[in-house]
Amino acid sequence: MMNRCRNFMEIVPERLYSVSEAARLLGVHRCTIYTYISLPERPLPFVRQTQSDRLSFQGAELIAFKSAGLPKKGRKRK
Repeated sequence: MMNRCRNFMEIVPERLYSVSEAARLLGVHRCTIYTYISLPERPLPFVRQTQSDRLSFQGAELIAFKSAGLPKKGRKRK
C-alpha cells in the first residue's frame, strides 16, 4: 500500500498540475504556491489556461523547482 502512495506522489514531467496538486507534491500549503510564483529571485513558472484563467504548472518545472531547493519557510517579519 505504501508503494502505491509513493507512485502517486511521483511528478510526471509532461503533465500539467493544478495549484492544489502542485502544493501537495511540493509539500506546502496552497497559499504558499502563490508566494512562490511572486518570488523576485526565483519565481515558480506557471501556465495560465486561456479557457478558465486557472494556473497550471508543468511537471518538469516543478521537478526543477523542487530539486533547486524550496525557499525558506516562515513568515516575513516587519
